[in-house]
Amino acid sequence: RRRIEPIGNMNSTAPTILDAQAPYPLHKLGWKAFQDLCAAVAEECLKRPVQTFLPTADAGRDGAFVGTWSKAGPDAGSSTIQCKFTSKESSTLSLSQLADELAKAKALAAKGLAADYVIMTNHTVTGAAEILIKEAFEAEGVGSCRVFHGPWISERIKQYPRLRMLVPRLYGLGDLSDLLDARAYAQAQLILSEMGDNIQKLVVTEAHRRSVRAISDHNLVLLLGSPASGKSTIGASLAIGAADAWKCSTIKSTSPEHLQMHISPNEPQFFWIDDAWGSTQYQSDRTERWNQVFPLMQGAMKNGTRFLITSRDYIWHAAKRNLKLQALPVLTKSQVIIDVHELSVEEKARIIYNHLKLGDQPRDVITSLKGFLPGIATRPDFLPESARRLGNVFFTGKLVITSGGVTDFFARPKSFLQDTIETLDEASKAAIALVFLNGGKVRSPVSDDMLAPAATAFGVSNASLRQHLEALNGSILLLPQDEEGPYWTYKHPTVSDAFASYVAKSPELVELYLRGAAPASIVGEVVCSGVQITGAPVIVPQVLNGLLMERISSLPSYRLRSFLEQRANIEFSKILIASRPDLLTGISSYSSPIKDDPDTSFITNMFIKGLLSEESRLKFVSALRNSIVDDADASFIQDGDIEAVLSDDELEEFLELARFEFTERLDFHVSRVQDEWNQESDPEDQFDTFKAAHRVVMKRLLPDSEYKSHSNKIYTRIRDAVWSMEQSYEPPKTSDTVSPIVPQKSNSLDELFRDVDE
Repeated sequence: RRRIEPIGNMNSTAPTILDAQAPYPLHKLGWKAFQDLCAAVAEECLKRPVQTFLPTADAGRDGAFVGTWSKAGPDAGSSTIQCKFTSKESSTLSLSQLADELAKAKALAAKGLAADYVIMTNHTVTGAAEILIKEAFEAEGVGSCRVFHGPWISERIKQYPRLRMLVPRLYGLGDLSDLLDARAYAQAQLILSEMGDNIQKLVVTEAHRRSVRAISDHNLVLLLGSPASGKSTIGASLAIGAADAWKCSTIKSTSPEHLQMHISPNEPQFFWIDDAWGSTQYQSDRTERWNQVFPLMQGAMKNGTRFLITSRDYIWHAAKRNLKLQALPVLTKSQVIIDVHELSVEEKARIIYNHLKLGDQPRDVITSLKGFLPGIATRPDFLPESARRLGNVFFTGKLVITSGGVTDFFARPKSFLQDTIETLDEASKAAIALVFLNGGKVRSPVSDDMLAPAATAFGVSNASLRQHLEALNGSILLLPQDEEGPYWTYKHPTVSDAFASYVAKSPELVELYLRGAAPASIVGEVVCSGVQITGAPVIVPQVLNGLLMERISSLPSYRLRSFLEQRANIEFSKILIASRPDLLTGISSYSSPIKDDPDTSFITNMFIKGLLSEESRLKFVSALRNSIVDDADASFIQDGDIEAVLSDDELEEFLELARFEFTERLDFHVSRVQDEWNQESDPEDQFDTFKAAHRVVMKRLLPDSEYKSHSNKIYTRIRDAVWSMEQSYEPPKTSDTVSPIVPQKSNSLDELFRDVDE
């Protein structure tokens, strides 16, 4: 066999990746990644493992770390490490920029936490400025002050390979496409250069750390995960790390034959084998060929060659039945499974931060998104792929930047799953269709009669369908058990949504969709003919109204009301209301403010469609009257659709009633709102809704001169009530003491996102 030699000279005089990147562009890291780098430098270079984090008033821009060391000599005692980051290139740090830190340093010294005070910054610091800084801090009582600036940190990055592996984003800051020809094969040049942007956005997660440990301990790691869970990005960072830290030639291997041709018995190498047993579907013809090279891989590992193998989890489960694992036993014990549901809130937040900070979204768009980002990071349905798309203008052309729009972007990543489904083989699609056609749940073992419709629809055999059910278990499908035994279902409910969208692309398959989809999925996806909703994949023609009625009519009333209001045309609405009169008659109460009650929106929509009976209208009018009297609810004035339901006489009556409640019964309502107060909430917030209602009513009914006078009166009364409430209110406790390093929670996420749009 002929082995292809690497491109370029591999001798020691060749420039390395990091030699070519001086000065190092630390300003591109972002403040949080720079803090991570400082912590790594403290541990790896200064031998000062960080122990605690000091929260600051800098809203996350800078950070301070504390550690205690028992080493004898000048390094003994407690130290503070202060990080100062700038996103400006070639910026110089002066004493005046550290003025706010002097008082803090004095307080830390008084507590015995600053026997050693270290300032790390990516600014440049002149010799004269360093002297002034050291003298100023030592005058405040710190034992000794040292300053390590950007050039010093850059040198440490070049000297310490382990430091670079701890912060792999460092690899992504330069233009890798110009730096690899002296270090890697032609395939590595292509792969690593195209992955450079992803490495720059990489957040070190627990899965990444476990991958580094696994390949260090076993010389092989099998990286398993669902599509778009981050396998390729981790693979790229490990590949560069191998070339850097272990001086391995890096090869992206595409097949067993490719690996067999390139493997060397004499020199350490790094093989990155992506999607080893198929990219989107299991390719059984590859299995035996991999079995033939396993002994060769086992021998190479003894000489220091390392292997990174990635696979989608469902493909691995299908492949391992046919692999001769005894020939490469490490495959069974050196596995890292990436589960996005195990990402910490901070990891999610930093993934979002990096993709927005380093993506191509315009600054004004990022600013508009900024307030929603902490909430996204706490979502259990977060996907790294969704964060990547959020940072890319290509995927966000139709994104409505509201709370609901951003939530939907992450909660329903249908296009991503649909793309995955569309690339599956026909037997896998039939396996999903089997579950789909049985309402999302089918008992196992599945009879041939139940298999037949899905198998026929996709032109595969029953036997092939059964095999692919097993292959999809744990990825797209799931085989759990209940008291009756095992059953097949979706791994995640969004699989049903994505498959529905796939089916709906063919008008001939709409009937298949209506018969097979779960009713709850149908009412969230379809629209009746003539109704337009952006992104609704399935349009139900008039001829199928009867089938639609049959499938959804037994759903809970709240689901059907939402469907009638948003997705049904008048013809279908008439049919459904005739079958389910309780949709109108079953509404017995409304919450305040009444305009925000979903039943109110349904009632007004039915009125506009001409489907609201006079009896139901009068019940709504009565409820509206009660909300004004009982809760001083004036929201009916803010909603034109509600006013449209009222007769002229009713509207005049309600306006006068609202005026009376806010003038003659002011004390009653202020006391009522005060009595409803939960003592754990801020008293000031308790009256927000009441004050807003007052403004609406008085603006509508009073001239400006009277409005101002009356507003002063009501706000004086509210201020007295708030003062009274504050006497028994205990605000959340705060502390200036140090706190242990823990993953950031949602209440600190605003700090993390502070400069995402700068």
